[in-house]
Amino acid sequence: MDWLERCVPNVEQLLGTYWRKEPVLLRPQDPPLEVLTLSDVDALLDAGLLRVPYVGLYTAQGSIADERFCPTRVITGSPAQGYVDAAAVRQLIDEERATLQFRYVDQWHPPVRELTRGVAERLGRLVEAFFFLSRPGRRGPVHRDDGDLLAIQLSGAKHWQVYTGPADGDWAPVREENPGAPLLDTVLEAGEVLYVPRGFAHTAAAVGDSSSAHLTVVVREVGAEHLRTALLKGIVDGLALPGRPLDDDALLRTAADLLDHLSAQLDAVTPDDVIGRARPRAYSNRQTV
Repeated sequence: MDWLERCVPNVEQLLGTYWRKEPVLLRPQDPPLEVLTLSDVDALLDAGLLRVPYVGLYTAQGSIADERFCPTRVITGSPAQGYVDAAAVRQLIDEERATLQFRYVDQWHPPVRELTRGVAERLGRLVEAFFFLSRPGRRGPVHRDDGDLLAIQLSGAKHWQVYTGPADGDWAPVREENPGAPLLDTVLEAGEVLYVPRGFAHTAAAVGDSSSAHLTVVVREVGAEHLRTALLKGIVDGLALPGRPLDDDALLRTAADLLDHLSAQLDAVTPDDVIGRARPRAYSNRQTV
């Protein structure tokens, strides 16, 4: 199964026309709505095994303290913290109109993991997933995310506004106070997918009579620090030098050998080589934190 094609009706058009250039509303013929249904969400909450930080709740005022929906449990006679209480979560959603977020769903929910693995294999990137359940009315802050987004509307509807991308490469995934006029202003209905390029500012709010549920598939990319680390490690691999040269002449020879090695390695390496080395290393590090 080609999971990317279930999210994107025309993959070549997305990658050739819109990727990293502009947002676009997509209407795939067979969107993967079954990977995480509202019934699944209820079952996951009721099972009692979900823990923070995989689950979070927040309102317009900010994040809700974990203690408000994670009461202490006693397991084998010892207190255990961080387990999510389903009743407390539902009460906060109903009474305070809190948004429920499942984080890194690809790490612990097999159907979503299968989806992200399929997209990752197709694009050659690290792919992660986050789920949001929101009551109508509350709009999130305008912000930038460090990844290309495929927001899959699972149920309900959500009003999205997407603004311009960063002015240069020195940007950070933070709130944007003055985003200007939106490039795209649209309502995402169940079964539709919104592509938001990496770094493009955006905000969204559930609309209509029912809650909005959507799954955001995040396609990650490396940055300058990953490239620098990969290059330095790559060009020194295989180099054996004396740890403590005995005299000045030996120290000079060692320095010359080092420069000769680095020069030869740099002559052989290409930008694509550096990116190819950086991605697996960076993605492996991300998955272990």
